Amino acid sequence: KRIAVKNAPTHFGAVAYEIVSDADNGRIGATVEMPSRNRTASVLLRIRHPKALPIKSVTVNAKPWTDFDAAKEAIRLHDVAGTIKVEAGY
Repeated sequence: KRIAVKNAPTHFGAVAYEIVSDADNGRIGATVEMPSRNRTASVLLRIRHPKALPIKSVTVNAKPWTDFDAAKEAIRLHDVAGTIKVEAGY
């Protein structure tokens, strides 16, 4: 399943994202276009597994990422710009 949002207006500028579920195989991916008008220090991305499984691992742009809260199903994105690819493993 896929969810996509384009040109969502925010205080920081337009944001776009697409979330693609491959939950049956233990992963959910997201592509996020970070706002560029007023750069924010961080963005909190919540990716919820349909069976409420906790996140076990995250990659951002194919590199391991440790700034996530498995209990809150949240990934904190910081020090990134442009279009980024996030993958959560379950």
